[in-house]
Amino acid sequence: MHIPTTTLLLSLSIAAVASAGLDKPGQFRRLGACPDMGCIFPPDRAHFIAGAKFDVRVEVHAEGSTSPNPKYTLQIQKLDQAHTSTSTDNNDDYNPKYQRRFARANSPPQDFSTFLDAKPSPQETWNFTYFKDAAAYWKARDGDTTTATPVNVVSTAWRQVQLLDPGTYQVTLQYDSGKTTEALWTVDPAPTTRKAKNVILFIGDGMTTAMITAARLLSKPHSSGHYLQKLHLDQFPVLGHVMTHSLDSLITDSANSASAYNTGHKSSVNALGVYPDSSPDPFDDPKQELLAELMRRRSKKLGGRGGVGIVTTADVWDATPAAVFSHTRRRDEGARIIDQMIRGPTAVVADVYMGGGGNKFHGNKGGESLNGTDYYAAYEKERGYKVVHDKASMLTYEGDGPLLGIFHAGNMNVWLDRNVYKHNLNSPGSSPLGGDASALDQPNLDQMVIKGLEVLDRRYRKEGWFMMAEAAAVDIMMHPLDYDRALADLLELDSTVGKTKAWLKRQGLDKDTLIIVTADHGHSFDVYGSVDTQYFNSFESEQDLEKKNSIGTYEFSGWPSYVDADGDGFPDEWDVQYTLAAGTVAFPSHREDFQVNINGSRVPAVAQGNSHHHYSEYVPNPGDNVHGGIMKAGTLKAEANNGVHSFQDVPLFAMGPGSEAFAGVMDNTEVFHKIAQALGLGGK
Repeated sequence: MHIPTTTLLLSLSIAAVASAGLDKPGQFRRLGACPDMGCIFPPDRAHFIAGAKFDVRVEVHAEGSTSPNPKYTLQIQKLDQAHTSTSTDNNDDYNPKYQRRFARANSPPQDFSTFLDAKPSPQETWNFTYFKDAAAYWKARDGDTTTATPVNVVSTAWRQVQLLDPGTYQVTLQYDSGKTTEALWTVDPAPTTRKAKNVILFIGDGMTTAMITAARLLSKPHSSGHYLQKLHLDQFPVLGHVMTHSLDSLITDSANSASAYNTGHKSSVNALGVYPDSSPDPFDDPKQELLAELMRRRSKKLGGRGGVGIVTTADVWDATPAAVFSHTRRRDEGARIIDQMIRGPTAVVADVYMGGGGNKFHGNKGGESLNGTDYYAAYEKERGYKVVHDKASMLTYEGDGPLLGIFHAGNMNVWLDRNVYKHNLNSPGSSPLGGDASALDQPNLDQMVIKGLEVLDRRYRKEGWFMMAEAAAVDIMMHPLDYDRALADLLELDSTVGKTKAWLKRQGLDKDTLIIVTADHGHSFDVYGSVDTQYFNSFESEQDLEKKNSIGTYEFSGWPSYVDADGDGFPDEWDVQYTLAAGTVAFPSHREDFQVNINGSRVPAVAQGNSHHHYSEYVPNPGDNVHGGIMKAGTLKAEANNGVHSFQDVPLFAMGPGSEAFAGVMDNTEVFHKIAQALGLGGK
């Protein structure tokens, strides 16, 4: 077949257009999504639904005192064929294998603004600094002001653009008199069918397979090594595994990992619903349309506007819940995130919004709201929310309006303190209303979820709804190495899943609802034996060798003493003789006694007062040694006072319509696309 030469603008499949850059090694970089001096956001490998809205930004960088050339162009063309292949030729300085891009198009590249009929913003300039390596970074931490590298930037942005035609697009930035940066974008067809009327996405923040295994052992009866009962998670018909890497780092945090679930795009640590650029404003970065935003403008043909619910045991402005509705590269901007919920340019305005974080809602004593605003009143008056602050008020709400439930000044107390060691709730200043009162009447996760589902069902039974529900303290308690509290919250998640399934069946919604349970990232937790705490505690504080002999491995790793006689899914006693020998590979220096802390969460390490550095150095906390724990020398940097995330794949459980798509190994961005397909999302 003869192909006119005008159609072969880049190449035939036998000629390489350009090398597709692999992720380069190293801990420090100028800008995460920008390996060159010319930057395109969204970057290479971005994946969209046809019709989804997104922002585009280009940046041109120059280091030192040099100014970037303000003359640059951005072009785009749709490709008929596009793929990459790996070559064994050593043509790269960081990897013996490299990739070449092959492409073919039927039309020439076009000016980006003309192609999308979109007007760019006025050209902007700014500057920033970065550290090229660890030596420069740590010298700066110790006060050296000369080690940062300055970067000058010129930039242009296009806001709220759409690609309506599915296919592969090549975007090319030409800058600095002939230099180019290229990106391939993939656009999937907008879903034309709808499998699930509703979706519930449960997030066990930080949850791993090893934690689930340990939680099962704590709570389920067993005989001759066989479990007589299993967790609710164990009974899901579909099991998958999710890869969690971020756009530019090995280890993710909750912000950009939760964003991947809500946008289908990779991002960077601390970022929510954006591609992080280098601009001074953390709220003007290129935005990615959220699943909840698509839910709000879903076509009438596929059911129309759907309901949205957000439930968490953390601050409601924290990373995982905020990923459902927020756009910012800085997750700790809690006060502005609270404002975004009802006043943002594309405010989601969820029908259900429950958790902690009350200190960002008011300007009373202990309050940190934006400009001292009373957001409880604003949510009520401007958006019609019913506002509640305790379990009793929440449970009695039967109205038709949206529900805002804020139950603590900060993160809600964990299950173990809400239900077993209740004296820890007496904490002056923990009230969500400010002042000196304590938050003594906090609901459990299952109560918030069921009440939230009741509200969603009343408001959107015909159209359907999406709920994200987070068991946040699995992660929050893994950080200070408080494994009992973390596993208790994992069991609370499992119990909530079981009660949710029962509620859906009673309401006749079980056949219409896709349920997904997964994690946003992991911790390097595992169990390697059991501990006889009575023998452990019989030795003095510094007798580490003798105390270690209480740890049984292999044939001596006998069963722990936990029993769930009342069948509620939780151990009846947590302070038992035989416990789990458990831990992580990433921790500050601390002393470990393998026993529950009855007086609140652990504080494993404290700052020492005689550090010669400009930053704090952490040492084992003497107050953490109730039973004289064994010394564990830290595996993290000296300024670390908590454990950190790991990079392992996390499990995913699914059931209901569309669940078959979640089997196997997938990237975290794929979870979004599978949910979008099940719900029939995608705007005109």
